[in-house]
Amino acid sequence: MLNELVKFLGEEDYFITKDNEENIIEVREKTNDIVNQDIAFFLIEDGLKYDILRKSRGSETKLISLSNKATALFYLGTKVKMSRLSTLYPKPKISHISSEDNAREVLSNFLDDGLYEIEKYKKDAICLFEENNVYIVGYCDMNMVFHIISNDNPDLTMGTKVLVNFSWKYMYFKKMIKEYGIELNYKTQDCKEILRDLLNLKN
Repeated sequence: MLNELVKFLGEEDYFITKDNEENIIEVREKTNDIVNQDIAFFLIEDGLKYDILRKSRGSETKLISLSNKATALFYLGTKVKMSRLSTLYPKPKISHISSEDNAREVLSNFLDDGLYEIEKYKKDAICLFEENNVYIVGYCDMNMVFHIISNDNPDLTMGTKVLVNFSWKYMYFKKMIKEYGIELNYKTQDCKEILRDLLNLKN
């Protein structure tokens, strides 16, 4: 399974090591064959779970715990790539949005159709709607349950920017699933935990 991770990340861009005794996989970024010593990602096998951690200049943060090893390896690679997403794939700049129709027109130029919706709920999509004079952004899951991402946007322009931020990330997450060649069951607890982490879901 480690071969899939190495292929996904690329040996030229990342330094990947495995400590068999401690059951730890470590990933660091490389630039011109120089390994970044400041930031590292780890996958630690701990009994029946797999913890993904990020270490930055001595400070260690546990990001997520998963139960399936193949899924955990994929998400380790995803977290590594996502840490550079804004550099690899800079988001388009959003200026003033005048209406919901204007927002749909702007977003259709660079977001995959089906990943987002405005003014209504849509399965497996980032949704934006107005409620009590504030704009709410959230994710509607496969069971049509709405999970809040942000619920304090004062105007449509700000709400649209938040929608873009998370739809952009979700779009590349979907691309990474295909690139890695893994099938994810969105109904499993692992996938629910991944979406909670990826999209910063509040509930």
